[in-house]
Amino acid sequence: MTDKVCEFLKGDEVKKFVDSMETFIFDCDGVLWNGIGVIDGAVEVLHELRKLGKRVFFVTNNSSKSREDYAKKFENFGIKVSKDEIYGTSYAVAYYLKEILKFDKKVFTIGTTGMIQELDELGIPHTGSGPDLSTGGYNIKEWTNLPLDPEVGAVVCGFDEHFSYHKLIKAASYLAKDTCLFIATNCDDRFPFNSTDIVIPGTGCLVISVEAAARRKAKVVGKPERIMFDCINSRHNIDPSKACMIGDRLNTDILFGNNCGLKTILVLTGISSLEDVKLCQDSNDAHNRDCIPDFYISSIDALRLPLNPSKYVKYQ
Repeated sequence: MTDKVCEFLKGDEVKKFVDSMETFIFDCDGVLWNGIGVIDGAVEVLHELRKLGKRVFFVTNNSSKSREDYAKKFENFGIKVSKDEIYGTSYAVAYYLKEILKFDKKVFTIGTTGMIQELDELGIPHTGSGPDLSTGGYNIKEWTNLPLDPEVGAVVCGFDEHFSYHKLIKAASYLAKDTCLFIATNCDDRFPFNSTDIVIPGTGCLVISVEAAARRKAKVVGKPERIMFDCINSRHNIDPSKACMIGDRLNTDILFGNNCGLKTILVLTGISSLEDVKLCQDSNDAHNRDCIPDFYISSIDALRLPLNPSKYVKYQ
């Protein structure tokens, strides 16, 4: 068990906290918007932070959209944003390969058009996008004669609605070479849709399949791993002691912030609840304890100045 306290951030404490920070990093879905639309106060809070001279960044594990796609989504919600402030996992993968690893080969992609757009923008050649057609059935002859590109030096696994057995064969075959890099955008097991009885598997399900077939573990770029922060920091020189991660999910957003030495705030408008925080505090598992936030607020609207006390939820 841990002595770490998740404090309720309220009143004058909010202003003092905001004043002490230089950089705010936000998760998107569940923090700024949800399935209904933009969350109350999101537009105003971001505007106020900018007026105070704070730097603002947006980090999402969604690999299906490019930064350009996300910029349009922000605009539709009335949120002013620069493309350079947006860090999705597809862009982080491309940036990590090009600028940090100095990768100069071709990528085999398990991903959507968002990933392709980001690779193209940084001039990284790729293959594998789109559906991979099959004649169907148990077809060993077809499987063992699938063409492999000798220029491929990395397999990148993100969300892909066209994920197939053919793609799995190709990915595992490329990864049979130790020199081939294996990178995953994220390991989220499900998409956060709670309004129906249907379970929507996340990218992590595809990553696990490739890992099993390749008998290798992927290097994960997205939250909660540090690589995403390293990509942001390499461009913007962030002081972790004066930076804050704000998210709605303990095992991605909050763990990411804690892994990177940032202050962390949980908002209660998304996935995780105060009950989840208590379970982490009562746990003997080190991983669970690493998911405890420094603070919690009911929603992003609680960061508005002046504050609205009626928005607060008491932590029993």
